[in-house]
Order: sequence, then structure tokens, then C-alpha cells
Amino acid sequence: MKNVTLYIDLAFCFILLPLVIYAFPVERWWGTYPIFFCSFVVWLYVTYFLYKNFIIPRLFLKGRKRVVALAMVLLSLSVTFFFSSYDITSPLYQIHQQQRLNAPYPIWGIRQNKQAIWLHYILVVVFCFAVGMLKEVYRQKLARAEVEYERNRAELALYKAQINPHFLFNTLNTLYGLLITRSDKTEITLERFIDLTKYMYNNANREFIPLAEEVDYIGQYIALQQLRLNEMADVRFTHDVERKEMPVPPMMLITFVENAFKYGISSNDPCFIHICLTQKADTLHFEVTNSTFKREAKSSGRMGIKNCRRRLELLYPHRHRLDIVQSNEGIFRVVLELKLEETS
Repeated sequence: MKNVTLYIDLAFCFILLPLVIYAFPVERWWGTYPIFFCSFVVWLYVTYFLYKNFIIPRLFLKGRKRVVALAMVLLSLSVTFFFSSYDITSPLYQIHQQQRLNAPYPIWGIRQNKQAIWLHYILVVVFCFAVGMLKEVYRQKLARAEVEYERNRAELALYKAQINPHFLFNTLNTLYGLLITRSDKTEITLERFIDLTKYMYNNANREFIPLAEEVDYIGQYIALQQLRLNEMADVRFTHDVERKEMPVPPMMLITFVENAFKYGISSNDPCFIHICLTQKADTLHFEVTNSTFKREAKSSGRMGIKNCRRRLELLYPHRHRLDIVQSNEGIFRVVLELKLEETS
């Protein structure tokens, strides 16, 4: 924005204003009264910078600053009126014209000079207001964008804070089940739980992580959950990633995996969870299909998926597609497609 402002100032000072001066019949001012001509040109430049940098920014404010700006407008009008009056009433100017032309200075010429002075002033002020309005609109747009960004950032932090306990409770339930059954898998389960917890907290404050890290995290989580499963469960995880460094939000995809293990696993009935992740070019396709069983819906109401949907709306407002379908055959399917972008 600073560079744009500089270019506008240079264009006005060296192109626009000289063209305006040249377009009107004021060139004779230089030959007849050069001091007046130079003073008026300097006043036009002063008017431009006065309005642009002092008056117009304060007109958008309230209280005393706006009053001062209005007072400066009146002062500039008074100075311009002095220039127009001096052109007409100066005896030296009229004597000089009579001696040069040997005739009274025509009244239409006086009126033309006066109109030219005011027209130059008005053009400068209008240009300043146009630039000032555009600058103010741009400033307000940036302010709104900053407020929206901070709001979205706080909202995302809230959702991430809700997801972390969601993971902890689910995994602790798994550990509890292994402990009460005195399973020999308890020790390795605890080790994997510690590794996953470290990963979760190391990435809690990061906006994006490499896709390879998220895939590895999903694989470790599935391996942890499989320690408590029996032969009735069919769990598969396939992935094909072209660009491992592709940035993705941390703990975004794991939400759907957690949901599948929470609602799609049974120790008494055949069940399955099939997870497929592919990344080609800038597109990520993630699909989770699992069996479902009738269970009492808790107050969370699949809070994890709701939070994930909101995160997607904030991070990828026009670059994602999320389809969630539950069929009558007891199959729950989540299909997520993201248009990813590199971050610097």
C-alpha cells in the first residue's frame, strides 16, 4: 500500500497537475505575473498534500479531530479565495496589463482567471477525496479482514482444544479396557499412547503440518486401536501420497477415524473399518467406510465431526467437499476432498 501511495503522489505531481495547468489558459500568468503563478502552483501542491495526509483522514474520525479537519478546509478555501481576489483586484496587475495591451483588461478575462483558479483547486480537492475514499475503503477492508482472521483463529483454537480431550478420552478408555482384562498388550499400548500424546501436543499450536506426519499419526492410532480388537473386526488403511510435504491441518483427518472406531466396532458381531487416503497433485481424497451399530447417542452428538466440519469451512471455505452418508444397511461413509495449497 505504501508503494501504491507513492506512485499516486508521483503521478499527481509530475503528470496530472502539470497537464491540468497546461490545459487551462493560465500560461499568460507566467509572462505577466510570474510570482503569482509560482505561488499559486505551490499552493496547489500544498493543497494536495494537506487534504491527502491531514484533512481527509481526520474527516473519517469523530470529535475534535474532525472539527480541526473542517477548520483546515475553511482555511484552504480562504487562501484560495485570496488568490482569486488578488488576481482581480491587484492594481499592479491591471496596470501591467494596460501598459502591455494599451487597453483596459477585459472583464471576461478577469472572470476567466478567477474561474481557472477555483477550477484548479476543485480538481485537486476532488482527486484527493477520490484517493482518500479508496484508501479508507481499503483500510476498513483490511481492518475487517484482520478482525475476521482473529475470530477464525480463536474459533479454530477452540475446536482444536475440544478435539484433543476427545482423543484422550477415547484412548484412555482403550487402556482401561486392557488393564481390567490384564492383557499382555497393556505395556505396548501405553508406549504407543505416549507417542501419540507427544505428537498431539507438539502439533497443537501449528496451523499446518506435512501430510506424511498426519498419515503416520493415523497409522499409529489405528495400530493402537487394533490392540483391543479381535478377529471379528476387519480394519484396513491404505494410502498413496505423491507429495509427503503437502501441508494439512493437524488432527483433521483423525477425527473421522476416531468416529469410525467409536461407532463401528463390535466384539460380538462382524464389523469393518476401511480407510483410504490418496493425494494427487493438489487434491487430497480421504474416505472412511465403517459398519455401525445401534448405540445410545451421547450428548456430544458426534461433536468431533461437527468441529471438523467447521474447521473445514474456516480453512477451506471454497476448496473442500465433505459428504457423510449413513445407509439403511448399517454402513457409515465419510468422503472428504480437499484442494490443498502450499504454504510458505
